[in-house]
Amino acid sequence: MMTQTTYPVLVLCGRDANRRELLKVLDPDGKYPSKALLPMLGKRVIDWQLEALQASSNVAEIYLIGLHQDDYPFSDKVQHISIETTSTIQEKITAGWKTISNLYPDLEHIVISTGDAPAITTEAIDQFFKVFDQHNDIDVLIPGVPEEITAKEFPEHGRRVGKFLDQNLYFGEMAAIRKNSIPVIKNELNQFTNWLRPFNRRYDTLKSGPTLVYLAKNPRLLLLIFKYFAKRPRLCLLIFKYLSGRLSLADAEKILSKFLNLKIKVTIIPDVSIVMDMDLPEDYQKLSDYIERTKIPSV
Repeated sequence: MMTQTTYPVLVLCGRDANRRELLKVLDPDGKYPSKALLPMLGKRVIDWQLEALQASSNVAEIYLIGLHQDDYPFSDKVQHISIETTSTIQEKITAGWKTISNLYPDLEHIVISTGDAPAITTEAIDQFFKVFDQHNDIDVLIPGVPEEITAKEFPEHGRRVGKFLDQNLYFGEMAAIRKNSIPVIKNELNQFTNWLRPFNRRYDTLKSGPTLVYLAKNPRLLLLIFKYFAKRPRLCLLIFKYLSGRLSLADAEKILSKFLNLKIKVTIIPDVSIVMDMDLPEDYQKLSDYIERTKIPSV
């Protein structure tokens, strides 16, 4: 049953305290405080995304988190939540949760989107909300795009694929989260990212040679990882089944839901636009080319 027809959307922007490779390459002079503000085909990266969100009948207000008034001209439809540009994802989600709770005290979920997904279309956004309205009992809803669809539009893009027994997926740039689930997720994210942070898309999987070499040279990190998983047997089971190729998507949802004591669902959306973000320098041109093909009318 549909309980809410429109939702406020939190768009996470800003950047890390240490500028990543993408900004160092595309903005060597440090002109832009966030990759969301980089110019792209006559607009800013985030403009393409905001236009798609504003065109959706499911989206009420949009709140930018990590940009300031001087960075982006806010309006009645696009507001901002004050927080430092270099705040962590967890800090941004918490700030958004508190703001939305005050403005919408009866709203059970918050909807989040990253600020570096300019290719996302209104059609993909509406597909996500359609599933969300049908599953308001979930705690976390995440979109997933089949590998073959993503590879067709973005070959050799370097993203990690979730390889399940029944299908391979890339996970999207939107999520719906029940507000009372956020403290649980925040706690796990804090601990998980403490040891995950050294890895990025340059490393293929935990089986890859470069990653194992990195771990061998960093025994403290290896110990931190061991301690993390030693206290989480259900998560160990999930990873074991995954690495052995025996984990279905339904199994992953079930085990992760039990581990976090939350109801987690992945919805399949056959639209590559909801999964492509901008992490590496080469992503910029690939996304520009895709937007030129799909969002700019032919003359």
